[in-house]
Amino acid sequence: MDQEVAPESATAAPDAAFAAWWAERRSAARLSVTPVPFRELPHWSCTRDGDLVHDSGRFFTVSGMRVRGPGDPGDPGGPGTSGRDQPVIVQPEIGVLGLLLKHLDGEPHVLLQAKAEPGNIDGIQLSPTVQATRSNYTRVHRGGATRHLEHFTGPGRGRVLVDSLQSEQGAWFWRKHNRNMVVEPVGEVAEHPDFRWIALRTVRRLLGVDHLVNMDTRSVLGCLHPEPAPTTSTQPAAAADPPRLRALTSWLIDAKQHCPWYARPVPLGDVAGWTRTETEIADDAGRSFRIIAVRVEAGTREVRQWAQPLLAPRRPGLAVFLCRGTAGVRRVLVRARTEPGLADLVELGPTVQWSDDTGPALPEEAGPFDGVALTADPARVRFDAELSEEGGRFYRAATRYRIIEADDTLASSDSPPPADYRWLTVRQLQALAARGHHVNVQARSLLACLASLP
Repeated sequence: MDQEVAPESATAAPDAAFAAWWAERRSAARLSVTPVPFRELPHWSCTRDGDLVHDSGRFFTVSGMRVRGPGDPGDPGGPGTSGRDQPVIVQPEIGVLGLLLKHLDGEPHVLLQAKAEPGNIDGIQLSPTVQATRSNYTRVHRGGATRHLEHFTGPGRGRVLVDSLQSEQGAWFWRKHNRNMVVEPVGEVAEHPDFRWIALRTVRRLLGVDHLVNMDTRSVLGCLHPEPAPTTSTQPAAAADPPRLRALTSWLIDAKQHCPWYARPVPLGDVAGWTRTETEIADDAGRSFRIIAVRVEAGTREVRQWAQPLLAPRRPGLAVFLCRGTAGVRRVLVRARTEPGLADLVELGPTVQWSDDTGPALPEEAGPFDGVALTADPARVRFDAELSEEGGRFYRAATRYRIIEADDTLASSDSPPPADYRWLTVRQLQALAARGHHVNVQARSLLACLASLP
């Protein structure tokens, strides 16, 4: 019989109990991921145009993307050489990333899942209560049902605290977005060994542990106010200054309108500069990611065995916020960043963001703060951890997330940043993140990490 999930006590030390639960779930996951040739992908095939597709027509497709900039031969502005072709993951479905949140013993707790993903570093990671594509929760895979989905869909769902459509990696996905939700449940929440109520302050502390809190959990936490109020609270949340927020929105819209880059989908077979072998699709220069195929066995998934393509970066990326504090208000330096797979091409990103290409996602985007982002000065490093990206589509993808205190010169109002950068208060950035398609996934992860700082 289903029972109420037992919460972690707000007063007890969580480490020993959490460690015991985590060790048990790692053992139960029994995750095995084996690279295989593409021909050994059951239910996947190559179309006449070269795309990798699932036989159901669902889940996702590995196709191509053509990126062009000013002066490119295909650009009306004139001849040139800027631009590139690349594979890209096309997943038009809107999935659900949902966190259940309850106030227990006067403290907010969230229900997290120990979830195994084929691309995860260390096998399982702390995932949201619900992390499911539409193909998964409609059971195209003919596996088990998605647990706790009822709390996020339909008229019976709980009190919605966060609900927004958010983008994901614009360097690797074509216009991918998921519904990020935080819901306070109504009634009981069924118990299951893979799920555990954990104090929100503990989750934020665990963000500093490499490869423990997954990307989807960080994305949702980045949309959540640092101090979510209980249902009975009569204290209204303080709002960001509307005139200032309108000015920031206009600045971002200007950046979207005047972005000189454009991108369009092309068949995978038309992607130039990439070679397909029996086991991988790789760029001829050997600098960028690869597309590989894997066979997966997992003891705690809705389906216990399957095979799929994965995007495999060659090395970790980097995402850094420069921050400063003035009169007790923390500000971060954001950049209006171009990523070709984003629906509007531009969203607010970290001060510095590198992909696996040992530099920015677009070579022309090298910024003036790259050196500062790698400082080793312990007095200025506020946060530093290597965290995993989405393990359902990417193979062992990692990003080094850092928050660096800006020096006096950078923080000075007499030294304004370049035109595509802005200093924003954390509250302003949270307000923009809540609107969806304004703040990219790396910046949302950093927002979650910021909430862990004193």
